[in-house]
Amino acid sequence: MAKKNKMKPRELREAQKKARQLKAAEINNNAAPAIAAMPAAEVIAPAAEKKKSSVKAAGMKSILVSENKMYITSFGKGNSAVLEYEVDNNDYNQTQLSSKDNSNIELGDVNEVNITFSSKRGFESGVEINTSNPTHRSGESSPVRGDMLGLKSELEKRFFGKTFDDNIHIQLIYNILDIEKILAVYVTNIVYALNNMLGIKKSESYDDFMGYLSARNTYEVFTHPDKSNLSDKAKGNIKKSFSTFNDLLKTKRLGYFGLEEPKTKDTRVSQAYKKRVYHMLAIVGQIRQSVFHDKSSKLDEDLYSFIDIIDSEYRETLDYLVDERFDSINKGFIQGNKVNISLLIDMMKGYEPDDIIRLYYDFIVLKSQKNLGFSIKKLREKMLDEYGFRFKDKQYDSVRSKMYKLMDFLLFCNYYRNDVVAGEALVRKLRFSMTDDEKEGIYADEAAKLWGKFRNDFENIADHMNGDVIKELGKADMDFDEKILDSEKKNASDLLYFSKMIYMLTYFLDGKEINDLLTTLISKFDNIKEFLKIMKSSAVDVECELTAGYKLFNDSQRITNELFIVKNIASMRKPAASAKLTMFRDALTILGIDDKITDDRISEILKLKEKGKGIHGLRNFITNNVIESSRFVYLIKYANAQKIREVAKNEKVVMFVLGGIPDTQIERYYKSCVEFPDMNSSLEVKRSELARMIKNISFDDFKNVKQQAKGRENVAKERAKAVIGLYLTVMYLLVKNLVNVNARYVIAIHCLERDFGLYKEIIPELASKNLKNDYRILSQTLCELCDERDKSPNLFLKKNERLRKCVEVDINNADSIMTRKYRNCIAHLTVVRELKEYIGDIRTVDSYFSIYHYVMQRCITKREDDTKQEEKIKYEDDLLKNHGYTKDFVKALNSPFGYNIPRFKNLSIEQLFDRNEYLTEK
Repeated sequence: MAKKNKMKPRELREAQKKARQLKAAEINNNAAPAIAAMPAAEVIAPAAEKKKSSVKAAGMKSILVSENKMYITSFGKGNSAVLEYEVDNNDYNQTQLSSKDNSNIELGDVNEVNITFSSKRGFESGVEINTSNPTHRSGESSPVRGDMLGLKSELEKRFFGKTFDDNIHIQLIYNILDIEKILAVYVTNIVYALNNMLGIKKSESYDDFMGYLSARNTYEVFTHPDKSNLSDKAKGNIKKSFSTFNDLLKTKRLGYFGLEEPKTKDTRVSQAYKKRVYHMLAIVGQIRQSVFHDKSSKLDEDLYSFIDIIDSEYRETLDYLVDERFDSINKGFIQGNKVNISLLIDMMKGYEPDDIIRLYYDFIVLKSQKNLGFSIKKLREKMLDEYGFRFKDKQYDSVRSKMYKLMDFLLFCNYYRNDVVAGEALVRKLRFSMTDDEKEGIYADEAAKLWGKFRNDFENIADHMNGDVIKELGKADMDFDEKILDSEKKNASDLLYFSKMIYMLTYFLDGKEINDLLTTLISKFDNIKEFLKIMKSSAVDVECELTAGYKLFNDSQRITNELFIVKNIASMRKPAASAKLTMFRDALTILGIDDKITDDRISEILKLKEKGKGIHGLRNFITNNVIESSRFVYLIKYANAQKIREVAKNEKVVMFVLGGIPDTQIERYYKSCVEFPDMNSSLEVKRSELARMIKNISFDDFKNVKQQAKGRENVAKERAKAVIGLYLTVMYLLVKNLVNVNARYVIAIHCLERDFGLYKEIIPELASKNLKNDYRILSQTLCELCDERDKSPNLFLKKNERLRKCVEVDINNADSIMTRKYRNCIAHLTVVRELKEYIGDIRTVDSYFSIYHYVMQRCITKREDDTKQEEKIKYEDDLLKNHGYTKDFVKALNSPFGYNIPRFKNLSIEQLFDRNEYLTEK
């Protein structure tokens, strides 16, 4: 046992200095990947750049503190935590909690400032690693540090009903708060997209029909509000929303999300569809209310409980959506995969046919290979690169996809069923790796082991890749028990309603958004599950009874598994056929045709009503290269086709976006888009030429393109495809990055609303205040408490008088009208909506931050006809004179966030704004 060794003052200072140096080195290591977000010309990547801290790579997961004990954990299987050691904070005596077989780290010396340990497996095994002791808090009596906002106790009471002298409960809480942050962003974007896609004259005002949709009202109340006992005001709002809801249905733009009204004369079927759509929109609206306003005290409005409390008709819709998806998957599973399944049954002699079908269902539908913790695809690629040269022969080009899928399936079965231990060992090695080069080496080593085991199987697969064999198998009937798929569907679709609700949200997202949302949610629920497991363990054994609104998290293990299924079955839906005319209108408009063009003229141009062979070349070209582009769909969701075309005429803006695309990609675009490319010209000249092409793009450039083209005509067609692809990419990057910038401010608004509710519990001066009346009130009150009685619970403001005074100046430079309008502009993505109106006035375009805030400030200073705004906003002159955003105006608008100084600075100072938020074309 380690005995307590009290340090002398000088030794303590030296140890503290060393700890700061170690922390700085760790921060630098963690910051390294940000280089990838810089323009390609500025990137000079180190040969083998560290991607994670040595502490994590060596296997330490966390250091948890509870009263006078520290609990040190390591990474176990997957994301699981292994309790390794208990350390007494008084004398630093150590007790090992893990068994010899499960232990991953060896704890060394522990003192007031530092903790030393070494890895038992993988990364620099046996080498001592230092990390700081989290219980060392100079001048504080408790070993557990209080949070700088002063809200730790209130958060613990909200989530657990009481306070704790540990850092375990608050870490679990922060994971739940992260879930709410990401949902705040996505539901805000969904609500905006649905409003934006109305496509009617007043749709670009602040009118928000989604805001009046409530999941507390049944569809009957929504369609016949006069029969309800609601107030006259509520009835009026519902009637307005019902009218707008019908307008949205008429636009057919819900077809972009794959939602299609059935073609039938049966009104019951049609009404059932409309009822489902209403439920979907009302649930989105309810989630938005839950995450944008503090609804934690009302179970029927709380994010995690409302879906189980509201009328059962909403849950029936969620059941329908999930069942429909699995029915669709299962319907085509055997027919679409019977060739592969037949081949596998023939090759995998040690397996029963039913077992192979189940495993293949896991592989194809549930994609269980993605949950292994490593890439099956990368292993197969390494095997073929090093040893399987013959499989890359051109003779396999027509069957390569099928051949690779079968190879991947065999590797999946190996790790999923036959050799689970080997998979766990591979995950552990990859976790201990520090760089991409090390990871590549680990994959190469594993591939070498696999080759000897699977060489004959791969040869057997290749021998079956015969066109005639495949053709015959495709024609043959397949004898199998359909109950197998029914059973698989029942197991997979038996989800909690929270998980089904998340699946419903994916209807309104594209593929990347689905992946980002589900990956984050899975990670957070997985973390929560691990915290609960540790808290309930016999070694730690701390109270973890969640309050009523958060009982859902007791099922975090189940939800983690369910969200894996949701992630794997959700996908961006193909546009509905009934929306084709609307889509053709949007496509032609974005290519430069006047958006007032009639439906008849669109049909005439594209020959939509004509029948015959070879006459639909232009229609098919527009369909393949515009309508079916995910970037086009994204632009229609978030922007306006006519306005996008106008913005594209701004060469400064286009040049800025092109500047963020890597040089190698610019070279390819230039070669494929320009008719007579001069490949020796400079990159600047090439970007200028591409910008000019985008500026001058016209529908006339494409109207004579032939879909079935040969020779020169085919060259012209390929060039036209490349130009459209570049145009849509550039405009997508512009809009997507501005949406991403706005997301940072959405999160800030969400946190402001949440924190205001928490501070009201501990600050009497806020009890009677309403945030909607003045969004500065929280920062203002917390600053005043520091100035008057030094009773502010907020340590950010309390401990930094200089920065507090700066925040007070910014508060005084704003007013309640200005900040309320700012909040509404953020919530309604007004910058994206009004981009075309103001972007042409910017003198210098050098960052998405500057674009965002210039357009935002112009929107804030815009005089509204229906307001009594007579005084001139003080920043307006500078804004119009300098043709760029005003820094002091940004700080004034962000003054509601001043209570959290790090967030305030990061959102207000361009140099601190996270440039990793920006996208480039890769």
